[in-house]
Amino acid sequence: MVPAYAKVVFGKKPYIAPEGTRIQPIELCVERVRLSRAHLRRYAEICAAPLDRGIPPAYLHVVAMPLHMQLFVAKDFPVKVLGLIHLRNTIRVLDDVDVDSPLRLAVYFDTMRVTDFGQEYDFTTRYEQHNRVVWEEVSTMFARGTSAPKEGTKRPSIERSAHPDNGVTVETLNIEARTGWRYACVSGDFNPIHLTAKTANMFGFKQAVAHGMWSLGRCLGAAAPHLPRGPMQIDTQFKLPVYLPSQALARTWPVENGVDISMSTVRGDRLHLAMQVRAI
Repeated sequence: MVPAYAKVVFGKKPYIAPEGTRIQPIELCVERVRLSRAHLRRYAEICAAPLDRGIPPAYLHVVAMPLHMQLFVAKDFPVKVLGLIHLRNTIRVLDDVDVDSPLRLAVYFDTMRVTDFGQEYDFTTRYEQHNRVVWEEVSTMFARGTSAPKEGTKRPSIERSAHPDNGVTVETLNIEARTGWRYACVSGDFNPIHLTAKTANMFGFKQAVAHGMWSLGRCLGAAAPHLPRGPMQIDTQFKLPVYLPSQALARTWPVENGVDISMSTVRGDRLHLAMQVRAI
């Protein structure tokens, strides 16, 4: 995937689409995707995700990452991926996945919304197995200006989740400096902001930043004993970056029909992400 990121860095696409841009739909498909048990174990290790209940809920995102990159570098995708922030994510786990049977994978893009702060782009990822949809995802990316992202620039408001007084499971996460490299090797997402402090500094960050989907997967790993069994929907909002190395708190607490999850600084005063998991 490094050559694909070279296209992103040196390509001529803007960081934000010019006014009047007309979106051309893009759909990419792979008819037979074979999962690797070795790759699955590597993902489970980096995200501390148990495998006793099937594949982790966010695992198929990383399997689709090479196709995501092909979408981002396609001629009709209007902006540079390195100027985008992963703002929101919805995953729907609809059925069990047979690791030994092929899947059909499709990635689709057709949406740009203009907001008060910039532009939002949705793309949908869908897997089918045995002629039924087993997993799907909508990722919302945000473009906020005409230059590469800078730490501290104003972001769209994300409400902080309230923590109840009782029933909260808390885990302290010790996040290693090489987390970005390790997750990049599993996912194929070699965005320079995740790799080293030096490469992250080129894009305005003081340290390397953990992948948002690693943070999501790691929190789901911490919450695994409390997740609904069977079909579920996982809605995640991303906020402040998780620097490498660092520590964070993963909190999980029960609500009707599921659990809420947050990831924050150790002091609990700054939110990295907020997540709702509900049985469907």
